[in-house]
Amino acid sequence: MRHGTCLDGLCRPHAHARPGTPLTTRGIAEVVSTARRLLRRGFKPNVILTSPLPRATASARILAEILGAPIAPPDQLYAEWRAPHCVLGLSPDDYPSEYREWQSERLRDPDSALPGGESLTALRQRATEAVSRAHEAAREGEVLIVSHRVFIGVVAATLDGARSPQGIFRSARDFELAPAMLWPACSTARAAPPRWRQ
Repeated sequence: MRHGTCLDGLCRPHAHARPGTPLTTRGIAEVVSTARRLLRRGFKPNVILTSPLPRATASARILAEILGAPIAPPDQLYAEWRAPHCVLGLSPDDYPSEYREWQSERLRDPDSALPGGESLTALRQRATEAVSRAHEAAREGEVLIVSHRVFIGVVAATLDGARSPQGIFRSARDFELAPAMLWPACSTARAAPPRWRQ
């Protein structure tokens, strides 16, 4: 599941959200609505896994309270792609020249990164590990993971068979998932094997 609307998402919708940006009142209402919908469908996860970023952990706490499910300690594995420090809180029109240059370079050199940022190769490796760890957790029962749009997009591209860090990242940038929405679509069929839901 994607976290609810955060302050940067509301005030700077095209910007790279800053790590500490909090969940808004609107975001809280979105998460409550999703949690109640899951509750009506009889979905109770065995565990909720979450990114350590405040907008995700706040969303996870709301879900845990409404669904009556335990939360595992926040895990950096499920965090959003780490954009370089030089663009946090900035919209594309305000990007510094060093970032614009790196944007084209990262497709030629997926191991490159600017200070504070995560390379495309490292992002792909983290997504692969996240998928593996989620499948392990799902052996114990249903798992709900609270994460972020770009990272969920990276996981989706990986599961769809994309292999190159560049191709995965291109797919993730274009991935759309509204705040507090589930991916993949929630299924509550009890006969079905446990599925990973973000």
